[in-house]
Amino acid sequence: MPVILAGLGIALFVLSRPHVPVREQIIEEYIYFVGTGGANALNSVTVRNSLGEYTLNSGDTPVIYGFENVGMYTHNFFRILNTSARLVSRGLVTDEAANLAVFGLAPPRAEVIIEPVSGEAAALLIGSAAPDGNVYVKLGAATRIYLASFFDIDIFLKSPLDFVNTEITLPAQGSQTGMFLFEKITLGGLARQGEEISIVNVESAESAGGLAASPWRIISPVNAAVSMDNMPLIEALFGLSADRFTAQIAGNEEPGRYGLAQPWSTAEVSGTHADGTFRLRVSKPDEAGMAYIHREGTPLIFEISAFNLPWLEVSWFELMEKLVIFPFIDSIASVDIKTPERTVTFSLSGTGDGLAVKAGAVDIDTRNFRTFYQTLAGARYDEYSDVFAASLPPPFLEIVYRYRDSGKSADTVSFHQAASRRVLTSLNRGRPHFTFSAYTDQVLADLDLILSGQRVRSYL
Repeated sequence: MPVILAGLGIALFVLSRPHVPVREQIIEEYIYFVGTGGANALNSVTVRNSLGEYTLNSGDTPVIYGFENVGMYTHNFFRILNTSARLVSRGLVTDEAANLAVFGLAPPRAEVIIEPVSGEAAALLIGSAAPDGNVYVKLGAATRIYLASFFDIDIFLKSPLDFVNTEITLPAQGSQTGMFLFEKITLGGLARQGEEISIVNVESAESAGGLAASPWRIISPVNAAVSMDNMPLIEALFGLSADRFTAQIAGNEEPGRYGLAQPWSTAEVSGTHADGTFRLRVSKPDEAGMAYIHREGTPLIFEISAFNLPWLEVSWFELMEKLVIFPFIDSIASVDIKTPERTVTFSLSGTGDGLAVKAGAVDIDTRNFRTFYQTLAGARYDEYSDVFAASLPPPFLEIVYRYRDSGKSADTVSFHQAASRRVLTSLNRGRPHFTFSAYTDQVLADLDLILSGQRVRSYL
């Protein structure tokens, strides 16, 4: 029954619509034509619609007055000028414009004032859509009403804000290794409670801490590699485009109504990237997830979805590689396992299939040691901790990596007792975070197994 009623309603609507016959097709007739000069014969075009009014001047570099310092999609300007210079009829509707309201022309949806270089200005009135998808139009005080293609006319139904280039940053450039080119990224703002995050490029994955490390490293407020899982987050700073243009501001003005006087989040990128150094300020997103964004040094404020800003509120703990350290086994000269009761030193020589391992004078099965080494190097930060190194109790376990490169300092991973089946883990007595105690339980158990020649299993 609801379907029948709906169909009846549509039929009544169609029957009640005024009959608007198309007398003839006049495809070759121009509704408006400035002559062979085309757009160059125009001085300006003024558009008035429900979204406002603006004037576009003609010439080689057309601009909309009031938007001279705003980046615009200029191909839209040439659409406006070319359509205004010569608009082709898609059909003649009537010679007698007796009831303009029937065609949506009283008042019109839009009015276009076309001012030629020479001659009188003309007014093009744009009405409602016709049943065939075209649009009713009328030229000034003339009585004829035509059909015009919607694809010609729709450009006059837009706001000048629709033409603003919403590109905020240039796309990323890649190095020979495929990584994004930058020297430093600094993330700040109220979202981070004043604790800025500084990220830098490092020369190689090995210098960043080994096999699992990325070529990016956090240097403040901690010293840790950036997890490669966060590559999309870094990439999102480049090639950034907003959802829509909001406003122009004067100079370095920071209008409070946009929440940018004290930004919720900031991002500054410096280095060799083609975009140079840039700094972004973002307001706190509203309930719909939209935020205002401003690139410093520009007069533009945009609105953007927080979905496109994965770095907006990210913490340094979320950014950092959770593996504490993962040195290449072939780069290690020795590994010390220290507890309050004893110290066991494993000495390594050779590489690859020629790797040899000793514990003191005792030969250790290389294959078994490789499994044990995977466990040693598998220490990871599982949960954030706000405990500082100065307040830690003495370590109950330490793993010390000494390198074959005599110029490289040893690295020490320390484990300190904590509650709830967790231990506090620190690298080189730096800021500690929680590791599950199951890890240290296995290291200590496997240490006894490997010294007695028994097989061990990897913790990873």
